[in-house]
Amino acid sequence: MDCKQFRENHFAFVDDILPGVELVGMQVHLAECERCARHDANVRRSLMLFRSLPSINPSPDFGKRLERRIRETKAADMAAAQNGRSRGLAATVAITSAAMLGYIGFSLKHVDTPRDIVFPPVVAFAPVPEPIPATMASPAPEMVAALPAGLPIWTAAILAEHSPVHFASLELASFKR
Repeated sequence: MDCKQFRENHFAFVDDILPGVELVGMQVHLAECERCARHDANVRRSLMLFRSLPSINPSPDFGKRLERRIRETKAADMAAAQNGRSRGLAATVAITSAAMLGYIGFSLKHVDTPRDIVFPPVVAFAPVPEPIPATMASPAPEMVAALPAGLPIWTAAILAEHSPVHFASLELASFKR
């Protein structure tokens, strides 16, 4: 057992409510550790001192006098609050609040207001279309024939016109051979 465990369990040791194994461990530690033995002796002497003091017996009317004194103190506090203490407190709170609001208002004048974000103008140009070779002026028959039957021919022509040149080029013709 170390000193920390001894101090944590010391009150239970003094009250003699520890289980047997822990009680023996505490006694062994007391025999080995001089510092914890001094602590135990001081606590036990203090308890003996308080137990040997004579008991105090209040007078028979002590409870009634105490209750009367408490009521008088409460009444005096309420009267004092009505006579001006609460007004002084309210005035202090009002002045402090006004000073804080004034400071906040003054400091907000020096804060930069957010400005509108202005982006530089952007000019977009349409890409220059690549020149279509003279052989590709009309859609390739391979492209038109590959489209499903429900699709109108003119849509296929536009699709073929805007398709990459190598897609509808002679490469497809080479696959037929």
